Amino acid sequence: MGHYLIHPHVFFETLAYFIAFGAYLSLRRRFGDPISTPIRWALIAAAVAGAALGSKLLFWLEDPQLTWHNLHNPAYLEGGKTIVGALVFGLISVEIMKRYIGVRQSSGDLYAIPLAIGIAIGRIGCFLTGLSDNTYGIPTRLPWAVDFGDGIPRHPTQLYEIIFLLALIPILYKIVILSGAEVSRSEASAESKDPAADGGVRAASRRSPGALEQRANSALLLREAKPSPTTSDQRQATIFLPGDVFKFFMVAYLSFRFLCDFVKPYPRIFLGLGGIQWACLLTLLYYSPDIVRWLRSGSIFATPRG
Repeated sequence: MGHYLIHPHVFFETLAYFIAFGAYLSLRRRFGDPISTPIRWALIAAAVAGAALGSKLLFWLEDPQLTWHNLHNPAYLEGGKTIVGALVFGLISVEIMKRYIGVRQSSGDLYAIPLAIGIAIGRIGCFLTGLSDNTYGIPTRLPWAVDFGDGIPRHPTQLYEIIFLLALIPILYKIVILSGAEVSRSEASAESKDPAADGGVRAASRRSPGALEQRANSALLLREAKPSPTTSDQRQATIFLPGDVFKFFMVAYLSFRFLCDFVKPYPRIFLGLGGIQWACLLTLLYYSPDIVRWLRSGSIFATPRG
């Protein structure tokens, strides 16, 4: 850029932060936020602190032997970090903060799409950095293999991740809409069962004989103007609840990383799995009740009948 050289990793990581934050603000304006602003910023601070710590801890545990030999090497200890560690420890720190301040409702849905966008942009920097970034795959003879400068064609795992995240983003957006529809449906159902609301309608009808008829006519017009949801739409809306957008992102991304790391040259620390894979597996077990619930409820890709 002009007479200045900017490392591609630094450039795209910085760009990822800005674009992801802009996406977060846009989603918050469009879909609202059930968390008040002061509490939201407290949760964001907890997430950032946990992510910073977790990204380092899991990097050190990724290759315990190498870390042991570099305990007195500040460049090694300060240099590396992992996205999986940031996500997992960010989740833990937010849950601890929510318990401390007494927040019960889900708070992560607004983060899912910005995280996917940010990680995808950041991986461009990883790809352009090459071998020194240590995010490449194992050697392969596949036609799309990439030579990162050492004459050995390898799996471009950074590109795999970018493609996966770009495919995941529209799915997450659909879940945002479905979970929001479920909230609206639940609120409408609660309002229809509210005795105070029914009493108000009856009182209004006594004061004005035409009030009840006018209300019925207005409801009829609204039903005619807005098409009734299909059975498939209603069933899909009940699959995903508030909080499921972030959960689905975590399950999808960690499942991808668990599989993708089999074609990365990371050391296997136990039972043929690396440290990142164990972190993915344990977090997926944490989300297993939600996975079972989604599988029992149906699929967002279900084709409507009729």
